[in-house]
Amino acid sequence: MSLRPNPFWEFSILLFADRRVSEACIAIQDRHAAIADVDVNVLMLATWAAANGAGALDNDQITRAMAVVGPWRRDVVLPLREVRRRLELGVEPVAQEFTQTVRSEVLRAELEAENIEQMMLVELIGRPSRAVTATHATADAATSFARYFALLHIQATPDDDRDLARILAAAFPDRRARREPSGE
Repeated sequence: MSLRPNPFWEFSILLFADRRVSEACIAIQDRHAAIADVDVNVLMLATWAAANGAGALDNDQITRAMAVVGPWRRDVVLPLREVRRRLELGVEPVAQEFTQTVRSEVLRAELEAENIEQMMLVELIGRPSRAVTATHATADAATSFARYFALLHIQATPDDDRDLARILAAAFPDRRARREPSGE
């Protein structure tokens, strides 16, 4: 399947390739699985929007994002993820070595489904392209994360704060590398 070029997807793939980010995203998702479906794509959207000058996502944008992708996520993405995870653990009486090909195909389908979800999400905010400092982008993404958690009725834990900080540090490494102009 050939999907449209999507700078949001490219950003997400590069960011998620950082082991600290992927582990942080999965930890957040798993930590709250009993009470909410934390969509890593919404976390990536908040980060991408901030990095590209769209600012912090407001409650309406996040609510629309959740509503637009909700059916696709519920009916396609999450079932594919469940099958992939089940295959990782093995399915009796089939030996795990025999399920690896199926698992790889399910993973490929899951990634394509995530790509489609991101195409839907990027349409909600357009393709921002104004310059922004790493400090402002970090603050905007953190604000979006807090709003998203509030809409999911999640009280952020210290572990969440640590994991979100890892995502932001990977997304905006310049924030630590140099001081922002003070305006003096």
